[in-house]
Amino acid sequence: MNDSIADLSTGIISQIWGLFQKGVGLYAYFYIYEHFRFFEFAMTNPWAWVLCIVGQDFCYYWSHRLAHEVNFLWAGHVIHHHSEEYNLVVALRQTGLGGLVSWIFYVPLALFGFHPWMYLASGQINLIYQFWVHTKAVGKIGKIGEYLLSTPSHHRVHHAINPIYIDKNHGGIFIIFDRMFGTFREETEPCVYGTVKPLRSFNPVYANFHYYWELLKQAFQAEYFLDKILVFFKPPGWIPRQGQKPAGFLPIPEVSPTSFQKYDPKPASEVKAYTTTWFVLVLLLSFAFLLFVPKFSMVSQILVTIWVTLSLVAINALIENKSWAGAMEITRLLFGFLVLGYFDVNWAYYAIGIVCLVVAGIYLYRTGQQKTQAV
Repeated sequence: MNDSIADLSTGIISQIWGLFQKGVGLYAYFYIYEHFRFFEFAMTNPWAWVLCIVGQDFCYYWSHRLAHEVNFLWAGHVIHHHSEEYNLVVALRQTGLGGLVSWIFYVPLALFGFHPWMYLASGQINLIYQFWVHTKAVGKIGKIGEYLLSTPSHHRVHHAINPIYIDKNHGGIFIIFDRMFGTFREETEPCVYGTVKPLRSFNPVYANFHYYWELLKQAFQAEYFLDKILVFFKPPGWIPRQGQKPAGFLPIPEVSPTSFQKYDPKPASEVKAYTTTWFVLVLLLSFAFLLFVPKFSMVSQILVTIWVTLSLVAINALIENKSWAGAMEITRLLFGFLVLGYFDVNWAYYAIGIVCLVVAGIYLYRTGQQKTQAV
């Protein structure tokens, strides 16, 4: 449950933060299509749709592959691989920042003249297809399916940190491009999931930013100017030169399902009840916000985004029993009052807010007392 809440927290943030990024890629695609296309495919041509879906997956393959092979791109993609579980919820664990650059890989579709609505629709088909492959419940689907399509078996390999599986099987719908370009690997041994360097945190904001911060630190500490630049373009695990020691890569350790220790905090039952209840409320409120987002002003969108982000950080901090979790919980509830004030709602909503603060206070007092007694 706690891992699923962490995964869904990053998924919510991905959707809400994405509101402020997706326009960049869409505008760029529309502009390139209108001014620089070489050809034009009719939307009524069924073969054009087939070509667009295949072309979309070809672009996705290279976008996905380079996200594993170039550090600054991996910084935006690594969040999808942090989970040490492997189930359908993991499919919803997505970056909140990747929309700023991922659109660049789909420019060829605009140049070739695929209408923006064809591009958007084929992109959704690609995205929806990838949901079902995040499961351990499905084995092989037959020789033809396994040869042509990206299947659960192939995608388990992609998410595994076993040395033989690293950076394999990048396809979205099809596995053909992996076979063509030498990144295909069959599932032959039990998979261990996560990242080679475990995140060991459920904080969704930290998960989004930690690798960017690590790259900046590595660039600052590099002794040679060229290495300070190369840090961002080399593959993950690259180590700059140190004195006379040449640049190299960190070794990838052997792992096995029996010896691997998952990050798995064990919150008390009261904590589970409190955090799960609040998470469901934040999830529902976020869904309603995304559903009616055109009705919100930019300032309103920013305020709601900040509150949702603070809430998800606080909920996961409580699950992890962080020392600052209580202060964060009170902060995000008080900020919620400011948001209510901005929206100028009636007294009933303020009454609900006061109840939430009282419940939070009682909860934090009780859990604090329990900690004291335990000590």
